Amino acid sequence: MKLFKNSALRIAHLAIGTLAIAATFSACKKTEDFYRVDDSRVKREEILYTQIPAPGSGENHSTLVILNYNKDTIKTKRIETAFLGNFQRWYINGRYRYTYFVKDPSLYFIPNVGYHAGYFVIADSGLNELKRVYLQPHGSITGDNNQRGLDLHDFILLADDHYIALSYYEKVVSNIPAALKPANGIKVVAAIIQEIKGGDVVWQWDATTWPELYGNSVEGNNYADTTRVADYLHVNSMFVDPNDGNLIVSCRNTDQVIKVSRKNGNIMWKLGGKNSDFYLPDNRKFLRQHHATLVDDNKTLLLFDNGDITLRPATRILEFQLNEVSKDVTGFRSFSVPGAFAQFMGSVQKIGGKYFIGGGTGNYIHEVDFTTNEKTFDLQLKTGPYRAFKYE
Repeated sequence: MKLFKNSALRIAHLAIGTLAIAATFSACKKTEDFYRVDDSRVKREEILYTQIPAPGSGENHSTLVILNYNKDTIKTKRIETAFLGNFQRWYINGRYRYTYFVKDPSLYFIPNVGYHAGYFVIADSGLNELKRVYLQPHGSITGDNNQRGLDLHDFILLADDHYIALSYYEKVVSNIPAALKPANGIKVVAAIIQEIKGGDVVWQWDATTWPELYGNSVEGNNYADTTRVADYLHVNSMFVDPNDGNLIVSCRNTDQVIKVSRKNGNIMWKLGGKNSDFYLPDNRKFLRQHHATLVDDNKTLLLFDNGDITLRPATRILEFQLNEVSKDVTGFRSFSVPGAFAQFMGSVQKIGGKYFIGGGTGNYIHEVDFTTNEKTFDLQLKTGPYRAFKYE
C-alpha cells in the first residue's frame, strides 16, 4: 500500500542513513528520546495504531501507539476525553510527519450514521502538533450549522500545506432518480472530498453531483424516510493512483470501488456492486470493503474485503489486476484472513510479499505470509483499531 517512490501517497517509507548515525541512535531506538530528533537519515521501523477504550470500561481517553516489530512500545501519546483514529506516517520533503484524527464534539454530527466528525492533526516526528485541518467552505459547501468537521475514514498528506481530506456533509438533495421514490426534502450524507493547498481548496468532489450513485446503494438508501439522513455511499478510503494522478475511492455502502478524475470529477470506472464496469463472477465480488490501494508497482488493486454478516460473514484480502481501457480483470487472487470476522473497519498492506492486516472489529493486528499461512506478527486487542500500519 505504501509506495516509497512517491512521497505524496500514504507510503511505507525507508530513510537510508549512514552507519555512524545508525550506531548513534541504536541505544535509544526503543525510547521516547529517539522521537525528539527529526532526522530523515535514521531508519524507523514502526507499527502504528490507535488504542480506544473497550465498551463498558468507563475510560474516556484514546492513545496513539507506536511499536517496533518486536511489539516493544516505542512511544505513546494519550489524549483525554477524545476519540482518536487513522494514525498514519508520511515521509515528506526529507522529514517524517504523522497524521491522526481527533473527534470534536463541538462540531455538528449527523445522527445515526457510522462516522465521527472532527479534525486531522499534522504532527512532526515527535508527535508535536503542527496544524489542525478542518473542512473548508467552498462552493455549495458553506459549513453552516457548524458542519466544519472532517470524517475519520481517510486523509492523504501531500505536503505540510497540501492534503486531500474527506467529510460527511448533511444536505437536502432533489436529484435522486424518481424510480427510487425519494421524498421531498430528503437529506443524504454527501461525501465531500477536498484537495487543499496553501489553505485554499484547489479541487472538490461532491458525490451528490453524480445521481447514478444513488441507485448503486445496498445500504442506507431509504430515500422515502425523511426522519433519517440517508448514508447511501459511505466513502471509507481514498488513494492517489501514481499512474495518472486520479483518485481511487472505496464506497462501502455500494460494495464498489470507483475511480474519480481529479480534473473534472467524473467517475472513470466502477468495480463491484450493482453495475460494475468490470465483469466479476461471484467469487470475486466483495462486500462492505475497506482500504482500496495499489501495490506491486501500482499494478495491483488491494482490498480489505470485510464480508457481510448475512451474505458472507468471513473476511478476505483481494487483489485485482485491471485493464482500465478494456474494463477487463486480467488477474485476481483471494486470501481468507485468519481470525475473527471483521464486520466493520480494517486495513491491509502488502510489504515484501507479506500482508499486514488491521483487523478492525475483529480486534487483531496480523501479518500473514499466505504462501505458508504463517502469522509472522500477531497482536490481539480488547478493541480493534480502525486501521493499523507497518512502516519500514
